[in-house]
Amino acid sequence: MAQISIRMDEELRKQTDKILNELGLNLSSAINIFARQIVRIRGIPFPLTLPDQISANQQETVNRQEAIKSFIQFANSYPIKFDEGFKFSREECYEDE
Repeated sequence: MAQISIRMDEELRKQTDKILNELGLNLSSAINIFARQIVRIRGIPFPLTLPDQISANQQETVNRQEAIKSFIQFANSYPIKFDEGFKFSREECYEDE
């Protein structure tokens, strides 16, 4: 078995250890998982992008999550249960506009 030594900021190490402990892992196990994923997909197992590209991707995810939350809030607050076969017209969908 090979031994690897890495340098890491102390605060980053503490934060990483805390999260990994909650997952039932240690840093050595996490690095082994990372290495296995590199071998499995023959590359880094997450996208490497520039900051402005990350912002666009994150914004798309946030927009999608906000839309889902809005729908869930609407569905939960509506007095009629949708599974009872409630139907409405196209015009009713756009009444607020």
